Amino acid sequence: MTDGNISVIRLPRGLGADGLARPALVGEDPVSYGELTRRVDVLARWLCTLTTGPGERVAIWLEKQPRYAEAILATLEAGCVYVPLDGAQPAGRVTTILGDSSPTVLFTDRRRFRQLTASELPRSLRTVVLADGADGTAGSETAAAAPAVHAWPQPSGGASTDEAVPVGRPGTPDDLAALLYTSGSTGTPKGVKISHRNLANFVGWALEELDVGPADVFANHASFNFDLSTFDLFTALAAGASLWVIPDARAKDVSALASGIRLHGVTVWYSVPSILNLLTTSGALTPRDASTLRYVLFAGEVFPIGQLARLAEVLPSGTALYNLYGPTETNVCTYHRATPADLRREHPLPIGTPIKGAHLRVEDEDGNTVTDPGEPGELVVSGECVTPGYWGREHEPAAEDHRGGRHRTGDLVVQEDGLLVYRGRKDRMVKLSGYRVELGEVESAVQRHPAVADAAVIVTGERGRDGITVYYVLREGAKQPNLLQLKQHCARYLPPYMLPHSATRLTGLPRNANGKTDYRALAAAAAPRP
Repeated sequence: MTDGNISVIRLPRGLGADGLARPALVGEDPVSYGELTRRVDVLARWLCTLTTGPGERVAIWLEKQPRYAEAILATLEAGCVYVPLDGAQPAGRVTTILGDSSPTVLFTDRRRFRQLTASELPRSLRTVVLADGADGTAGSETAAAAPAVHAWPQPSGGASTDEAVPVGRPGTPDDLAALLYTSGSTGTPKGVKISHRNLANFVGWALEELDVGPADVFANHASFNFDLSTFDLFTALAAGASLWVIPDARAKDVSALASGIRLHGVTVWYSVPSILNLLTTSGALTPRDASTLRYVLFAGEVFPIGQLARLAEVLPSGTALYNLYGPTETNVCTYHRATPADLRREHPLPIGTPIKGAHLRVEDEDGNTVTDPGEPGELVVSGECVTPGYWGREHEPAAEDHRGGRHRTGDLVVQEDGLLVYRGRKDRMVKLSGYRVELGEVESAVQRHPAVADAAVIVTGERGRDGITVYYVLREGAKQPNLLQLKQHCARYLPPYMLPHSATRLTGLPRNANGKTDYRALAAAAAPRP
């Protein structure tokens, strides 16, 4: 997958007959390494006739399926930049991202292509490739200046290509590999530029840290437009392991996830904590289902200790639990392997220590280095994990930091016993009645209530005049606590000015496309109607 310590992301080559026969993708449409190589090579050769190489963008808007992975790999083989779009994203948002990224090729299907308005497609788009075949109607429904529409190229029935020889263009570590679009603070999508160096550094660390190989099966739960997916796809293939690409329709179906883990013998799982919590609180994941799991990794949000301990009870005793941390702008930059003592902590797991190629600094509000244990500061990351910045936003304040190889995370951390501990977001640090309040700390206290399965906290009212509002999900079979009982519980861990002012029970917390708590949706629901 990589050439040297820091190089470009490619399909593995020179696998030999046994390696080519091994399953690369498992699931409803299993694909061997030999067949995957043939498909990717055909697609990459074709892309080379349509694109000019480094820097040229190729967008992908499909349901999660093996062909999605093939399109990503072929784009990289052709020396281009893949722009992944979640299959469930609305056409309006897709149009915005296409307009911003200016791709020359779009992989999609007929239903989605019909949702796009020809007049709003970027002028750069020359070719549309339909996964379900061009039937002659899709192109006729668009304007005369619309891109050419093609069916997905298929391998011929002849002999396999020489998989030891790359079919695409050579690349450099600093070439872009992907644009991953995030919502940003304003809600407008912005593309984070991911280089081959960034990906190779992360994959190289993962292969050194985890004892994985051809006998392993990785689960790809995250959408391909989410940075968690880079671990699943690229680490699995670099290790010669198998990958279960979980379809969108099953991503939140806990019964399907649990049975899939058992059926495919999944050994490596990586997702946001909320999905793992759903698997355990629903009772869908049993010790029998989880018996093959060797590594369970999680990132993207805090994993409350109570929820993590319940997950550990279901897993085999030897399963390694990893807390990974890092915004999209750095991918993973720190990690911590949980110990038995960690599961007895009162507070969430540390985010730990830097991965190889990452350098960390904790700064106070004046930019000075924080050295005292327990003193909070903003985490600033530098090194080979830091991405080149944002697409088309070279004049924004953060761009100068990224040009210098630094990223200010906006996350507050403290140092405890040589480990970094996450204390919340700077932008979730609010001031109420003259006191500084970290809303994540209030959440953590609420989540420790024995009747609470999950919780989220926001401040409501203009300038927080309504105070701290808790939204929570009741644990199955538990008696619902009233507001006074929640306050009494939180008072064991928090000062009076941090106690909630109101509490609302929900059947489930709203989640965004990546599975994280959707605080904007909560704030919108709490806002007074005009």
